[in-house]
Amino acid sequence: MAMVKIEQWADIRELVQMSIGTNKGTWWADPSFGSDLWLLRQTGKINGQTADTLRHLILQATQWLVSDGLVQEITCQAERSGKNEITYEVTVIRANGPHELLKEVWHAL
Repeated sequence: MAMVKIEQWADIRELVQMSIGTNKGTWWADPSFGSDLWLLRQTGKINGQTADTLRHLILQATQWLVSDGLVQEITCQAERSGKNEITYEVTVIRANGPHELLKEVWHAL
């Protein structure tokens, strides 16, 4: 079985989604991998600061992709879109390839 290097990973969208969707500290291979969004969900409510906090946590969770040189830049926009939800967009800018845009909704409860 051939080893696949992370640098050869074709679907950067999946790497971003894994980084955001994995609770930090739960991945066996690297306890620093993942996001702290689960901590935000524990509060159970959305206030005026939650969208900005969510944006910051997403950027923090995906920073390794920039640090490891897999992408040039990652940006994130987030805004409250309902009583218990925040809509966010993550843009992945590759150095020599197409930009990727992920649109998702995060639910507080």
